[in-house]
Amino acid sequence: MIRKTSAMVEAGILAAVAIVMALISMYVPVLGAFVNFVWPLPIVICGCRHGLKWSIMTLLVATVIIAMIISPINAFFLAAIFGLLGLILGECMRRHLPPMKMMLYGSVGAVVALVLNIVLSFWVLGIDPIEMMFSSFHQSLEQLTVYYREHGMSEADIKKTVDGYAEMLRMMRIIMPGAFMMCAPLMAFVNYMAAKKILTKLGESFEAFPPFTMLQVPGWILWPYAASLFAVTYYYQHDQASWMYTLSVNVQTVCSFVLVLQGIVLLYWFVETKHKPRWWANIGIALLFIVPIFTQIMVYVGAFDIVMDFRKIRPASRFRKQR
Repeated sequence: MIRKTSAMVEAGILAAVAIVMALISMYVPVLGAFVNFVWPLPIVICGCRHGLKWSIMTLLVATVIIAMIISPINAFFLAAIFGLLGLILGECMRRHLPPMKMMLYGSVGAVVALVLNIVLSFWVLGIDPIEMMFSSFHQSLEQLTVYYREHGMSEADIKKTVDGYAEMLRMMRIIMPGAFMMCAPLMAFVNYMAAKKILTKLGESFEAFPPFTMLQVPGWILWPYAASLFAVTYYYQHDQASWMYTLSVNVQTVCSFVLVLQGIVLLYWFVETKHKPRWWANIGIALLFIVPIFTQIMVYVGAFDIVMDFRKIRPASRFRKQR
């Protein structure tokens, strides 16, 4: 009875924390974006400490109150996108699963939650969240055109600038599924690490991730990357309305992301083994966001690491064993 009362009190406190975080994400511009990203934390902590039943109750209570004090749509999106991730991570941490398996389950849960959110938006609310997002982007372009014209920019320069942004938005629409696939493990990782830090202070212990410099991605990732690159370059470049072009671009985007991660791992491994300053590798990370060609270089670095095994950590192939 005492334990049940304790779980009820803690679940109520965590539901209140989730409500406060929802208020911050709604009304605080910069901080709100980050708080929104880690909104599952109270659900994760409750699930780890008291089980799935209490984490579901925490999620339901928080969702109902958020719907009352903010809006039902905001509560719906929070519960649909982040609630499922919180439930899955909380149960995985309660069972003390290995970190990589936890990331797999959390990432799958995040993808399912994102897809579920879009489907339910169509069926229940009758809205298209993706179309709404891009409509707001195009309205911003129209406002940008007016701003440039009022400040004396020539019509040719305005057209060139706006066309560049419009093309970027077109590509963003195409790679949206791939962006969901890349965002899912990031959401799972950030929430897991934050929950782990809090729960460790509360007396829990969890298995550590393998060293970052020993991380290796599956070698088969090169096959879909090569196939998608070939398809985009030679087959569907002039048929960009085709669903095969969209599929190929998304496969290439996801595989490139994985290969860049492998390249980053190799970069930090090189800095560590050669006893170079760590800021060398940190500059490389910064260049990924500043110099577009450097991102493509890191894709090739990651691919070569898979083929050549510079770190000598992959199991020897059957052919190498026979030799």
